[in-house]
Amino acid sequence: MPHPLTVYPHKTLRVVPQYGATVAQYALMAQYGRVFFDTRARYNKREKSIHRINIGGANGVQSLTIPLVKPGHLSGLTIDQLDISAHGCWWDVHWGAVYSAYGRSPFFEYYAPELQPLFNSPQVKLVDFNMNLYGFCLRVLGLEHLFGMDNAVEPEFVVESASDMEIQPYYQVWASRFGFTPNLSILDLIFNLGPESPLYLKKIVR
Repeated sequence: MPHPLTVYPHKTLRVVPQYGATVAQYALMAQYGRVFFDTRARYNKREKSIHRINIGGANGVQSLTIPLVKPGHLSGLTIDQLDISAHGCWWDVHWGAVYSAYGRSPFFEYYAPELQPLFNSPQVKLVDFNMNLYGFCLRVLGLEHLFGMDNAVEPEFVVESASDMEIQPYYQVWASRFGFTPNLSILDLIFNLGPESPLYLKKIVR
């Protein structure tokens, strides 16, 4: 039986793994019966979303970037070949920023114990860290079935952008200061709406 959010139960969406992908990206993913996480996609240095996350805090939108180990050149590499640098103990910095941004949100204390270990034990490979974060978010959203695709075999898939998804306002802890801020990480939705997050995604499914 298809998931309640599924619009295309027999189609597979191709997604290049991102760091804390946006609410719009998750809303798009939820429409499909399966997701193919293309871990062998070519690295494009212009696509910052694979190692950059946007969160909303007391000072507005904050971008956090995972530093990468840079071999002689990154061109031609696939994203599963990208190594994370330990420069600046970035995992402590990022978790501190997440805590500062969402510590006052309604559901931070509920989800933080499961999420924080991902930052305490950073992966060597960027794709491993990103996929672990997907695993957490998909479980919270009740979309674990999307995570079941065997990436060893590339399926027939659909390529679609989430850029034109219409993001309706939802409760944000800092909205009284900045108004509603769209295009943030799915973590923003999870910490602010908690168990109601899937209901929100249902509203914006095209």
